[in-house]
Formats: sequence, structure tokens, C-alpha cells
Amino acid sequence: MSTAQPKIRVLPEHVKNQIAAGEVIERPASVVKELVENALDAGATNVTIDLEEGGVRLVRVVDDGDGMTRSDLELAFVPHATSKLGDASDLDHIASLGFRGEALASMGAVARCRIVSRPREADTGFAMENDGGTIRGPVEAGGPRGTTIEVRDLFFNVPARRRFLKTTPTELGRCLDVVHRLALAHMGVGFVMTHDGRRLFDVEASMDLAARVRRTFGAELAESLVEVQAREGDLELTGFVAPPRFARGDTARQMWFANGRPLKDRVLVRCLKEAYRGALFEGRQPVAFLNLALDPKKIDVNVHPAKAEVRFHEQQKVFGFCLTALRSAVRQTDMATPGGALVQRAARRTEHPGQRGFRDAPRAALPAQRDSAEPFVVRELPGPLPEIGQRPAPASPPAGEARAVGEAGGTSWQAKDPLRGPFLRIARTYIAFEVDDGFELVDQHALHERVTYEDLLADARAGRIETQRLLVPELIELPRPDVALVEEHAEAVRKAGIELSPFGEGTVALSAVPVRLERSDPEELVHGVVDVVRRAGKAPDAEALLGEVLHSAACRGSVMAGDHLSDEEIRSLLERAAALEHDQTCPHGRPTRVRFSQADLETAFLRK
Repeated sequence: MSTAQPKIRVLPEHVKNQIAAGEVIERPASVVKELVENALDAGATNVTIDLEEGGVRLVRVVDDGDGMTRSDLELAFVPHATSKLGDASDLDHIASLGFRGEALASMGAVARCRIVSRPREADTGFAMENDGGTIRGPVEAGGPRGTTIEVRDLFFNVPARRRFLKTTPTELGRCLDVVHRLALAHMGVGFVMTHDGRRLFDVEASMDLAARVRRTFGAELAESLVEVQAREGDLELTGFVAPPRFARGDTARQMWFANGRPLKDRVLVRCLKEAYRGALFEGRQPVAFLNLALDPKKIDVNVHPAKAEVRFHEQQKVFGFCLTALRSAVRQTDMATPGGALVQRAARRTEHPGQRGFRDAPRAALPAQRDSAEPFVVRELPGPLPEIGQRPAPASPPAGEARAVGEAGGTSWQAKDPLRGPFLRIARTYIAFEVDDGFELVDQHALHERVTYEDLLADARAGRIETQRLLVPELIELPRPDVALVEEHAEAVRKAGIELSPFGEGTVALSAVPVRLERSDPEELVHGVVDVVRRAGKAPDAEALLGEVLHSAACRGSVMAGDHLSDEEIRSLLERAAALEHDQTCPHGRPTRVRFSQADLETAFLRK
């Protein structure tokens, strides 16, 4: 009979609690999140969060909610003890932010915790302590109505975890992000946050979402937001989206809430990115503050230890509803790039210390000294509107109607309608014209990209894509699986005006392209088509296919920077763009125009 000790043994209770705590409490921000959510679930209308050393030394949350009785406090640090669930069926319709009963037990296992709570109807309260698993109380204690919870010396008994915490500013920033998100999700609740005795953030209970965004992120963003308001059955989407120019490299200002719960759901993130398709640079993240309200039975929030992810029971329905509402709102944003921001940025770069203004710049060359073959010219736009690319010979303007800028008696800008002129051409790339209270600069290439893109999509929707057959098919080498994909979906691709067929085992032949894309790079076009088909995993419709491919193809099929455009072509371009629903960015998200107001000019010239 073997007398060897067994290798498998049951862990001590305090070790099990510390391991379990690691799934719920990762850093001070986790403590802040759990405690503030508990306060909100308790019906608080005012919540104060006090931090020291980024929350590592202290997190204190004070609320004016319902409070806890003595018997409630006795169970506060017991794992899986909760007031929010009764039995397993309650998991099907969770309406509270917390529900598992793990947070306080986890904090008590890895920190020094103290709770003082007084129910609203009680004359006195009670206190409870948990010092790394050693529980004391409850004992009678004085305190305001509501609950105060202190969590000190996080991970004092788990040094391996404490070593992985970041610097104080980093941990503080994460805590602040949690509070921002909760404050923007819960109207009717006031929030105050301090760090080492200094107030960092506060919003009053009476503030609506727009006012909270203003207080949190500033007036410039708040004043540019467009409201989102949509309802379909039991789905409701409310909030705001920002113009593309506010896009960032991170998602710090992209906030989704589901029934008031902050989350980072992949479906909703993809939906928002899709709504901004063609208006953002690749890799940039839109700014939005959105709350999705739906029946709690149709969303599963119990799929992640930190409750940061959810699962929708009707995912496709939610995606389609949100995408329709968001696309409509994004189109209403002002996508033109304001020149004032460019002026201010330049001023900051070139200011002398203590001096308002710009450094002396080299004097601009006089018109006669310019290397350009054509001086800046102001012209009145003439009559007929040819398609871009027809290139009629430029007509000589009537005497006195066109003068180089800087000549005596040069034409002044009076008209506010760019379709009537006059206009200014700069380096055969930019078009300038006067608008109300200022002027705009248009990038001819970016604007024509947008026009080409929208025209092709309209052709696809109407089923009237005109194709151009190539005299000699272009042969493109592809991996064998991609050749098989092309062969399988050749008919669907043909409906988009692109004719592809296998030409051997590792090659396809491109025989026809849409007329509007005849200048596109064949290899780039084919690889774009294959990428779309591979991702979709099924036959794509013409509009979806062109919508993906045109992000690069429209660039090749448009006039380029430096191309000469006649007066008629410029007028045609501006008219066609004006007829579009959206013409302020190219399909890649680059601005087509920059707007300068009179105030911007007065700032640049130090007139105010």
C-alpha cells in the first residue's frame, strides 16, 4: 500500500479568495467601477470618489443611496452573496449593474476594506471591516445616510499583483475614464472625483448628456455634436456623434452604454465604424456617446468576469437598427475642416515666448518671380457644364474679367455662391471661393474622389453600371484558393461591372471594368475584389462590393493634384458635389475642403 502524499490538495480558503479576486479586481479602476456601480444600484443621486496615489493607497466611495442594515453588512464580504438575484431564472433579465456578489468579497481578500452604512430610515449605522480576509464587525457607528466604502492598500498581501500596477498617473487616468463613462451613462446622478485632495471632475445631478460632455471634454466637442434619436419596437438609441475631424487614435471618447451599462462590445464598435465608412482615415476611431435601451431579456451581460462584454440575442436586428440611425446622424455632422484650428496650431508652433503672433516668414515671391507656369487667377465661371475628363480648350475670359491676383484693379470676391464664381485656382490642386463670413479651399482630387465614389454607388443601386471592355485582358496572379473564389463568384462580381475569369491555375483575367474606373490600377482592383469576397464568405451584392473596392479604386479614377481643370470642369465638379448628400470628405476620410471664417483671418493677422 502506497504511503506517498497526494499531489492534489484543496487550497486554503484565503488563497482561493485571492485567486478569485484576480478575475474581478485587476487594478484600482476595477475597484472604482464596482463600488460606483453598487452605489448606482442602491439608488444614489450623489456619488463622491476620493483617491490617493492613483487609487492604490485609497479608494473611497461615498453615496446617498438606500444603505445597508446590520444583517446586510454581515453578508457583505461573503462570496456570491447579493441582493440583486434570487434564483437562476433572474439571470435571464438582469437590470442592475452588479449581480454576482463577488466584488466586495474580492476587495476584502486583497486590500484593507471598511464599510460604514446607514439606511435612509435608520437613526444610526453600522461598520464592517475586512483586512485581507480577516473580518471584524458589524459594530454600531455614526455616519450620514447612505454608504461609505474605503479600500486601502490594494494588493498589500499579493506583492506579485502589486508589482504589475502602473505609475500613479496611468492608474489615475484609468480610474478617471471609468468615472467619466458612468457619469455620462447616468443622468440624474451627480458625481465628484478627487485625487490627493484635489478635485478632478464633477457633474451636477441636473446636467443632461450634452452638458456632461461639455464639462468632461470641452465646449468645442460639445458644440459640434449631432444628436442621435431612433426607436424601433423595444429598441431605442439615443446620444450624440461627433464630426470625423474629432476622430482619435484610441477609443477613449467612444462610449457605448446598454441600459446604462458602460461596455466595449465588438458588434457595437463595428457598427459605429461602419456608420463612418468613407468619412474617416483608416485606423482612426470616431467619437460618440451612445446609449442603447432594450428589453433586459434580450441581452446577456453575464459573459465576462468584468461585465465589459455582452451578447445580444438578436444581434443582426440590433446591428441593422443602430447602423441605420448612426449613418443618418453622421451625415448631418459638419465634416468640413475648420481653418481656425489650423491657424491656431500654426500660431502655437511659431510663437515667440511671451509674444503673440508669428515669426517673420520669407517674403512671398511676386507674381513675376513665381516658378509656376500659371499665376493665381480670379475668373468668372462660364456657362455649359461638361463632364470632367472631356478637356475642352480653355476659353479666353472677356477683357477685364480675369486678372492675376495682385494686379491693380483685380476682381474682388463679392459672390457667396461658388457655382457662380469668382474662384481662385492654386497650384492646379486647390480651388478657393468665398462663402458667407469667409472662404473655403477645395482639394480637387479629394472632391472628385467623392463624386466618383457616389456616382458608382448610385449606378450599382440602379443596376446600370456601364462597363468598358479592355482590348487586351489584364492577367493578375493570385493564390489558387483565390482563383477558385473568383470563379465561384464571377457572376456576382460581373454585376458590379467587373469581369473576371480563371486563366490557368494561378491567374485570373480582367476583361472589363466600370467606365468610371477605367483609370484604376488593375492589380489593385482585383485584389480588392478578392479581399471583399473572402471576408464575406458568400456572393456579395454589387453595392457592397463597390463600396469596399472604391476606397482605393475611386482614387485612381479621379483627377489628380496638379491636373489642369478648365473653368467649365471646375464648375461641373462643384455642381456635382453640391448635389451629393455628403461631399465633405473623400472615401478615405480625408477632408475635401477647409473652411476659414472671418474670425480665423482676424486671428491670423493679429486683428483681435
